[in-house]
Amino acid sequence: MPREKKKLLHIPQGTEGFYLEEAFVHRRLRETLLDLFHLWGYLPVQTPVFDFFDTYRNLLDAEATEKIYRLIDREGDLLMLRSDNTLFMAKQMGLALTWEDLPVRVCYADSILRHQDREDISHNEFFQVGAELIGKDGLNGDLEVLMLMMATIRHLRLPQAVLHLGSHAFYTACFAAGRLSVADQQRVYTAIYNRAFPTAAEILKAAGYNGEEIRLMSRLFGFIGTIAEFSVLEKEAVGTKLLSSACREALAYLAEVGAQLKRLEVESRVRIDLSEIGGQPYYTGLVFQVYMPGMDTAVASGGRYNRLLGFFGFDAPSCGFSLLLRKVQEKIGSPERFKPEHGGVNIRKKDFVAAYREAEELRAAGRIVTLQDLK
Repeated sequence: MPREKKKLLHIPQGTEGFYLEEAFVHRRLRETLLDLFHLWGYLPVQTPVFDFFDTYRNLLDAEATEKIYRLIDREGDLLMLRSDNTLFMAKQMGLALTWEDLPVRVCYADSILRHQDREDISHNEFFQVGAELIGKDGLNGDLEVLMLMMATIRHLRLPQAVLHLGSHAFYTACFAAGRLSVADQQRVYTAIYNRAFPTAAEILKAAGYNGEEIRLMSRLFGFIGTIAEFSVLEKEAVGTKLLSSACREALAYLAEVGAQLKRLEVESRVRIDLSEIGGQPYYTGLVFQVYMPGMDTAVASGGRYNRLLGFFGFDAPSCGFSLLLRKVQEKIGSPERFKPEHGGVNIRKKDFVAAYREAEELRAAGRIVTLQDLK
């Protein structure tokens, strides 16, 4: 087969196709998750497949910009295909909602399209299921979203899934006081997010941080532990007198969230991880990601983004999460729950009309019926 023709038989990187039983399971999973969200009061929202790129340009970091697909419409405007449901949802809700509507609970289950290198092993990131709580700030709003995330994990029966909980607000409080240049802030952010703490320490040292401060920052942002272990660390960090009031407040809030999660008896599934500072530039407060053994990247992520809707003219506090459904589809527990029923009725009659009428009676009773030709 000629090389060019063979190339046309492949689908673009960042898309996928699936069919038959796999597609059936995917549809059932999608439907049952939306049903779960509905039980919590969340209603579906459908975002457009593409939108104007310039609308989102300032909300995308360099890495995200490289992954999106762009195209030109018939009027010459630059468009982008949907690569993040949260961004498209924020615009849609920001333009549609009024203050009298709040709080609003929305959910979605839709495909995303973004380029991935062929050697990238973080595959199957093409479908997001998520929920967003708009107009409810503070502890109760954060806890609602976290517990809905936990309910989603339970529904999919992912017993090894662990939620890593961090704080973008703590990171901001530590490094937004003017001691770092904008470029160095970004370098520190990248180093912490990638857990490259020696690199972060070098940047801080060059910026004039002393050894005691650097050691404390390294200890804090390098911490991953239980809620109880974090409670001890928080008290020790506050006792050093090296943290600003904003830093102390962010840590205290995270400790309070942890205490409430312990009361809710989900602490075994939670790790406090201060290197979780938010993988998207629009996060402002609590952030989290869900990890599973054998997965190279997180299967779900979320957090608080109180300024995102304000970018579209409706400055309402918001918090939410999204799950990469295709990424976990092969890992769900008891997958037979979502598979198509087998053992249906096969009707073999030469007279199609008679066979059809018999089949309709059985289908009305909930049976699966196929019409087979007589051989």
